[in-house]
Amino acid sequence: MSCDEYGTKKINIRILFFAKSRELAGLDEVSFSLESSAITSLDLLKKLIAAYNLESIKSTIILAVNQNYCNISDEDVLSLKEGDEVAIIPPLSGG
Repeated sequence: MSCDEYGTKKINIRILFFAKSRELAGLDEVSFSLESSAITSLDLLKKLIAAYNLESIKSTIILAVNQNYCNISDEDVLSLKEGDEVAIIPPLSGG
């Protein structure tokens, strides 16, 4: 955990991109900085959509935090800590 110039505590989490999210973001993984360790899953998703060009799949994204799926809502508060891993999982199709 680090502090910015205003003394706000920041944490860095690891974002993993899979399938279509990897294609849209152009990345396999990235370090992502948050101003707070407590954030709703919906707010986190909004930040990731804006930062990594995921608008076209926003309504179908599933998030997993440290390999556990989480509900996307403005009431589901995530207590993230330095080094946590968030996977962006778009819908998968198959047959």
